Parts: sequence; structure tokens; C-alpha cells
Amino acid sequence: MKSPSKKRVVPKMGNLGEVREISKKLKGSDVIFENREKIAEALMGLATAKITDILDWDSEGNVKVMDPRDIPEHALQSIRKIRAVPVGDSGKMQLEVEMIDKVRVLQMVAKSAGILDRTPESEKPSVIEINMVGPKNGKA
Repeated sequence: MKSPSKKRVVPKMGNLGEVREISKKLKGSDVIFENREKIAEALMGLATAKITDILDWDSEGNVKVMDPRDIPEHALQSIRKIRAVPVGDSGKMQLEVEMIDKVRVLQMVAKSAGILDRTPESEKPSVIEINMVGPKNGKA
């Protein structure tokens, strides 16, 4: 008795995990490509922000946070954390301002600009393998 032939079912490619992930990455790269000027501008703003854009101090060393309306937008975006810490029992608060990691931002900018590209393989020094064979049984 013949068994009925089974029709082979081929899943749609869009439902497979790897294809879905690649599609998401391609769409994401289109968005990044279309907004590359805005992204570059934002990265440069983060890279050039200074603590003096946020804090002001006088000749006696008194430090104060500037009015947020006077702080440039790129400097506001570069603030990672602001924390108020009580100073003893005086009731006064000390502000700690932590900015983003500028080194990491500068690495991203340099990499995207091609500054951190590695040298081509042809310019790298060759590696030579050396096998050393010593005397057998301690005899030279």
C-alpha cells in the first residue's frame, strides 16, 4: 500500500530568526545612514562639551551650577549624572556633576572618520617561525 505523498512545507524566510535579525539591522542602518549628519553633529557636541559649560567658579573657588537656560544643549546632553550629597549636619547640599566618557565618544568619532583604521595587511611585519632543536642526551 502506498503512503500518500506529503507535500514539503517550506517556512517563510521572514520568520527565521537570523533573517529577521539581518532585516532589522539593515533597516536600522538605513535610518542611521539617512540621519548621519544629525548623528555626527550630536557626537561632536558630546565630544566638545566642557565642565565650564555647566559649572562656574570664582577666584575664591566657590563653585555654582549655571542656570540651565544658560547651558548649551550639547553640554546638557553630556551630563551623565547629577547627585546632591548632604554636607555633614549643616543642612547644606553639595552637588556632584558627572559627565559622559568623552574618550569613548572621541573613539567613536575617530573610528567613523577612519582615523582609527588599521594598517593594511601588506604593511604588517611578517612573522617567522623558528624551531630550535637542542642536543640529544646532553651531548653537543
